[in-house]
Order: sequence, then C-alpha cells, then structure tokens
Amino acid sequence: MAGRDYSRVVVAEDDAARAAEMREILEVIGGYEVWVTKNMDGIRSLLDESNAGWLIQDLNLEDGNSAGIVPLMRARYGTDLFIFILTGYFEDYPEYGLLVSGADFYLRKPYEPKALLQQMETLRARMEGHELRQDPGVMLRCGGGVLDLERGMFIKGKDVVTIPTVQVKLLKLLADARDKDGWKYVDRAEILMHVWGEDFDKDPKTATERVRKVRTRLRSTLGFEITEVRKAGSRHNPIYRLTNDVKLMG
Repeated sequence: MAGRDYSRVVVAEDDAARAAEMREILEVIGGYEVWVTKNMDGIRSLLDESNAGWLIQDLNLEDGNSAGIVPLMRARYGTDLFIFILTGYFEDYPEYGLLVSGADFYLRKPYEPKALLQQMETLRARMEGHELRQDPGVMLRCGGGVLDLERGMFIKGKDVVTIPTVQVKLLKLLADARDKDGWKYVDRAEILMHVWGEDFDKDPKTATERVRKVRTRLRSTLGFEITEVRKAGSRHNPIYRLTNDVKLMG
C-alpha cells in the first residue's frame, strides 16, 4: 500500500472540547496518531507534515465554511486521502454536493463515535492487500437522494441506509451496463454469475425467482423501485436494467 500513512489522522475542528473528545476516541479506541487544527490554513500543512491518510473535517471551522476546500484537497492528494465531513446539529449543507466534490463520508452531529470508527475500519479493510481505488466509485442520483455503490449506502437528507452486499452487487452490474443512450439491459445469466458466481441454481424458474427476490428486497431497502424487467428473445427470458429516472453522477 503505497502513499499515505493510514494509521494517522488530521482532525479539523474549531471546538476545543469536541477536538479533545475526538482525539481521545481515535487514539485510545482506534489506535490512530492524531493531529488537530482549528482552521483551514492548518489542514494542508498538517497533511504534508504528518502524511496522514485521513482527514476528518468539521464543516464550519474558525476561519469559515470549509466545504470549498474539499475539491482542493482531493485535487492535491488524489484518492490516497480519505476525507470525512462532520456537520453541526442544524447545518443544512447538501450531502451529495460534498460527496460529488470529493468527500468520502458525511456524518451529522451528534453522531455515534463507533459509526466513525467502523466506517474507517471498513475502508481500511478494503485496502488490505490491494492498491487504493483509482476513482471514487459509481454514484447514482435517485429517489431524492444519492446511492453510493462504493460504500453501499443510500443517503437522503439526514438519513443513511446501508445496502446489503448482494443488492449492491446487482446494482453495480446494472450501473456498469450503460452507453450514450442510457441504461442497457443485462440478461439473467450474467446477473447470476456476477452476483452468485458458481453458487446459483441452473433451473431457469428457480434462478428467475432468486433474482426477483433480490429486486423485491432492494425495493424494500430503498423504499422505491430502481430496477425494471422485460422479456426478450424467442424463449422470453427476463432481462434487467436500472429505471430511466436513475441518473449517473459525476
């Protein structure tokens, strides 16, 4: 794993008590080394000094709203740096705007410390034995929110819904099936191999039912329909795609 040090964190927080609490959580529970700054000017210098792989940044700092520096940090450090944004109790900054501009994760105060640590540990686990991702992953706008397939989350306002792994696999495959005219259809066999590998039923009716159940659970998870199906070919086999109201971001 080349590049930055993922045992080190830069925290940008202008409230001294909150900064001390976060430092204690990260150091004592998470085992990280922590650098703290109160303002935007200190972020870049501490990132360069510490070579930290994490930036945990309060949206409002001593020298103003810090949303504008997110794309600057992303441009300077690329995908080697993970950027977490923390917002205040009543701040109403659009989450998808921060995510599109380069943030990796968004938490609204008050938040559970374990939620922050769990997300960091999840990202670290994904990096073990692999190079860092080369792009932020596919993000879709749908249902009035943002579906982040890299992290398996649907974000709408203050709500964050975790998408189960099998459902994410289906969505990633369908999101990859697109051309200049929009979403393309994917046949049942490709879905079975991508989602379940060799562990799938070869009986057509059983296989179709398995896909149907995933689509039903996905609709229940999100609260709206995101996939559609029609019959094709002489055998009228089902083919699937994302609905037309789902839009690719970025």
